[in-house]
Amino acid sequence: MPGATGPAGTEAAAKRGKFLSQMRRVPGAVAIIATQADGARSGLVATAWTSLCADPPMLLVCVNRSASAHPLILRAGAFSLNLLDETETETVAIFSAQRGLDGDARFLPGCWSPSAQGQPLLRSAVAAFECRLHETHDYGTHTILIGHVEDMRSREDAHPMLYLDGRFARAAMPTESMPN
Repeated sequence: MPGATGPAGTEAAAKRGKFLSQMRRVPGAVAIIATQADGARSGLVATAWTSLCADPPMLLVCVNRSASAHPLILRAGAFSLNLLDETETETVAIFSAQRGLDGDARFLPGCWSPSAQGQPLLRSAVAAFECRLHETHDYGTHTILIGHVEDMRSREDAHPMLYLDGRFARAAMPTESMPN
């Protein structure tokens, strides 16, 4: 429990620390979750996302409720998920507040285009998905967003950025065939 003291609080803090350390060992595909509503745009860097199902096509995204993009995603009722290319470290810096930019200032001119439904899509994305917000669930510090995929784009010449052990990484194909 946050702010708890004594043996139970110490144990909870130790468990949290161990969990965070363990999760650093799990590679995550780095994406920008972006949204637009009423002329305002916002976005954030995320690795807590996954496909949910193919019939119908749905994505699951976890967003911290303290993120500046959170209320705008809910207001828009839509979002885009933009899988970053391995070279997009500056985009990560911009969308994780390392450059002091927020809101619309994070969307550099010429790098973004609107989707069919008006959500921002990163032109250099390995894969981009436009989602209509289907359902939300609050849990702990985050909201689980379930998005119905409305549109998709992809680039065949790009390599996805991964995050592992506190660093950016690239997936490498094995040099020999994997057993079936």
